[in-house]
Order: sequence, then C-alpha cells, then structure tokens
Amino acid sequence: MRDFGRRVVKVPGTKSTNGNSLKMKDVISTCSYNQLYQNVKQGSKSGDHFCKELMAVFQQRAELEHIYAKGLQKLAGKLIKASKGMTNNSTYNAWCHMSDEMYSRADAHRTLGNAFQQDAILELRQTLDEHNRRKRPLDSVTERNGKLVTTNWNEQLKMKKKLAGITREHEALFNFVENNKHICTEKEKQKMLNRLTKSAEMQVRMDEEYFNINMEGHQMRLKWENTMKHCYQILQELEKQRIELLCNILNRYNLHMASLGQTLTHGQRQIEQAVQKVDLEKDLQILAEEHITTEDNTAEFLMVDYFEEDSRSLMEKDRRREAIKVKLQRLESSISKTKKDCEGIEKLMKTYSENPSFSNQNNIEETEQHLDENTLKLDLLEATYYKLSLSLSELEGKPKSLHRFSDSIMKWKDKDCEHSIVQLSRPIKIRKTPLRSRRSLRASIIYKGPVLTMTHETVEPSPSTADHVTSSASSQQSAAADHGSTVNGALPQTDDDKGQGQTRADMCSIGKCKALYNYTSENEDELNLKKGDLLDLYQKEENGWWFGELQGQTGHFPSTYVEELPVSIHVKSSDA
Repeated sequence: MRDFGRRVVKVPGTKSTNGNSLKMKDVISTCSYNQLYQNVKQGSKSGDHFCKELMAVFQQRAELEHIYAKGLQKLAGKLIKASKGMTNNSTYNAWCHMSDEMYSRADAHRTLGNAFQQDAILELRQTLDEHNRRKRPLDSVTERNGKLVTTNWNEQLKMKKKLAGITREHEALFNFVENNKHICTEKEKQKMLNRLTKSAEMQVRMDEEYFNINMEGHQMRLKWENTMKHCYQILQELEKQRIELLCNILNRYNLHMASLGQTLTHGQRQIEQAVQKVDLEKDLQILAEEHITTEDNTAEFLMVDYFEEDSRSLMEKDRRREAIKVKLQRLESSISKTKKDCEGIEKLMKTYSENPSFSNQNNIEETEQHLDENTLKLDLLEATYYKLSLSLSELEGKPKSLHRFSDSIMKWKDKDCEHSIVQLSRPIKIRKTPLRSRRSLRASIIYKGPVLTMTHETVEPSPSTADHVTSSASSQQSAAADHGSTVNGALPQTDDDKGQGQTRADMCSIGKCKALYNYTSENEDELNLKKGDLLDLYQKEENGWWFGELQGQTGHFPSTYVEELPVSIHVKSSDA
C-alpha cells in the first residue's frame, strides 16, 4: 500500500465525449411565442414591401401623367403584384380594386397627377422610417436571449456529464477504500480517507452547481418568452397603425377621384363600392386573431437528472436511497416555499379584483405574470420530485404511483447519455389592445385634397345616367353651401363645423337614402339607424359622414351604412 498515492483508480464506463458533439434539441423552434413572432414578422415584412410599392405607385403616377395611358397600366400591374401575398382583408382587397380601376381609366386620367397631393407619399415614408426604427432592435434582442437559452441548455448537459463522471470516480474510490482499508497502515488509511473526503466535497459542490444552472435556465427561458411576447405585441401594434394609415389614404384617394367630375362618374362609382366594403374594425380584429391559435401549447423543459437515479450505477442501494431522500427533502422545501409564494400572489390578485382602486392595469398584468412564473416553477419542482420518487419507489420495491405528470415526463438519448424532459401546458397570453372607436377614427380623418369647384350649368340627365349626374350635382351644391364665395385655397368642412349655421328652413333635400345596417349613435349630433329606414339627405361631407333627417330629427350618420336611392325613385315618390 506504499504506492497508494501513485495509483490511478480506473472507473468502468463509456468514453468521455466532447460537449460540442452532443446532439442538441432545437429549443428555440418549439416555442409557440417564437412561432407567433416569426409569423407576424413575415407579415410585417410583406406590409413594408406593400407600403414601399404603394409609395412608388403614387410617386411614379404623378410623374407620368403626360404619358398616363401607358404609365397607368404599368403601375396598376405593380400594385397587383405588390398585393399578392397580403392579408385577405377588406383594406388590401380594396387596394386590389384600385388597380383594376387604373386600367379602366387610363385614357381619362391624363391630368390627374396635378390633383394628387404629396401628403400620402410623405406619410408612407415617415411611417416606414418609424417602423424600421422601432423594429430594428427587436431581432437583436430576441436573438441574444435565444442564444442565452441555447447556451444554458448546452451548459446543463455538459455539467450533467461532468457531475456523472465525478460521482462515478467517487464511487470507485469509495469501493477501493472499503476493499483495502483492512490491509493498509494507519497513515495510508488516513490518506485514503482524506482523499475520499475531498472527492465527496467536490461531488456536493458540483451537484449544487448543476442544480443552480438548471434553475437559471428556467429563468432564462421565461425571460426569453416574455421578450418574444413583447416583440410580438410591438409588431402587432405597428401593423394596426399601417392598416389605419392605408385606410385613411384610401379615403383621400377616393376624394381625389370624386373631384374629376361627370366624365369620371362611372369610375368613381366603382371606387366608392370598393371603399364602402372596407371594414377597418373587422380588419383590425382579423389582424389581432390571425396568428392566435386556440390549441393547447406545450413547452419542453429539461429536468434535473441525478446519478443516483441510474439503476446501473456503481452506488449501493442503501446509499442511493439516502442520497435520493436528501434531494427529495431539498425539493420539498423548495415546493413549500413556492406554494406559499403562489398563495400570496393569489391573495394579492383577489385584493385587486375586490378593490380596483388599489391598483392599475400594469400592476395587475405584472402580478399575473409573477403568478404564472411561480406556477411554472412549482410544476417543474413537483415534476422533479415525482421523478425522484419513482426512483425511490423502485429501490424500495414499491409500486409506481399515479401523478398528473405521469404522461408528461419523457426520455431522450444522445450518444451516451439519457435526459429527462417534462412537457407542460403553456397557454398563450397576448394582451389585446382595444380597437379605436368610430368617433376617434372620424376625428383623425383630415381632408387635404383638392378644392371642389362649383358650376352653375344645368345639364339635363339622360335616363341611364340620371342617378350619377344627380349625385355629382348634389355634391357640388353642398360644397357651394359650405364654402360660400371662397373657391381657391379653402378646405372642406370638418366634423367640428358640422351643424353650425344650419336650420331646417335653410336645408334642401338633395336626395334620399336607405339604411342598410343598424347603427347606434355615439354622440348627440348623430342619428340612430335601423335597417330599412328612409332618410332625407341634406348634405354629403367629405369625411365619410352625411347629414340628413329621419322621422323629424336631423343629424349625421355614416355614409357606409346607407345606400343612396336613384333619381327615378325620387321622381316617382314626389309625383305620387
């Protein structure tokens, strides 16, 4: 035994492998939040492409008015191409109808470029720049957090192999000491015991480090998921702004086309039909629910695997049993503490619900997030406890007990090691921002289009075009009543001006319209509509709201909720 210090204890087992050669699971692509973010990112990229193409369409259309017939057809083709692959909603579909209208009006729009304003191009450019500025840091932060999760996952695997190797060497040393302590001197025995003590201390230290790295990995995963959720919400908000901008530009485009007069009445009617089909609130609702799935989403978490759980290890059954019990005690302590944390957070949530004045929406969301994090931590600890309990039951010869994680814990192998994974249900929680009200949308539409010119010439309408001519003449009469003697440089009447200086003695009906849908007024100056109501139309405002009378009451109502009746119906009704 004199050469004990020079002896090398050989431990049977597989050859060590480089940590980089482990077969890694793709933990990033299996995350539901990452899939949501990638989907909305692709949609945002298509939206940027569409806005760029749309901005180029406006710019080139203004420059090619002298050769408009040829240029308009080319731009219409570009707009159709840009619209391919876009979300199937009423806003983008309306823009597809705009491209069709360009083809039909190629000959009549040779001078239309002088009427286009640069505000659409400027707003599109500003919106694209602002979106690019806000989206630029999103990819870097998601990639950085994703790398941290992947790196921690790899570190856990390497630490596990290292702990297993140290434990294997310690067990071999322990067996060597037990088998040779009766044939060695006291000095050699003391050396062996000292070496065994150091080996045990190293094993405990590595075990604790392995546990801490695993817990740190769970925190990194939660942080990464929260980052992906935050980035997803930012892109959703930017897409909502994009659709609102496109809808506003669409309405302005409609106003420009309306100013061309009687020669473009037929084309204008086609545009109005496309615009009336636009439902902004429905489009925003589709965008908010487009990538959200109601299916249960599960996430995989790497569990702690201990050397003592392996029935093929060199440890004796009694020592394995004692080691597992120690770890179960530690898990019981952690589970108890986490349960108390969850109970405290639930009491806080109950207090918030019973007393809303104690908190605000941000505090409630943060508290819900803390509860979700602690609930996940409790599930992971209980799953680990159940897995260790199964190993202990196997050692003691007891039957396996049923648990809610019985079917959720799975094994997967790389080249020389087996790992445990637990699949937990992780519902997607995306806070939906409230949709803008029709009142706020109406107030946001600021007309900057051309001034409508007034004419005193009376044209006898033909039977086929009577309704179109009457509509145009009515628009000109309302413009004359609003602007008075001011023609050049005047802006159309806005919502703030509606109802001023008007009395029922002054107003003259310019037609009738029929309500297509029910509408509930949101302001005192608006009318309540029921499907089928017949209204006297007094004025058409450029912002999409008309003024008229229903059952003795006057007020404003949305033009998209009514259908203007043809002139022939007016004549027959008055004759009767």
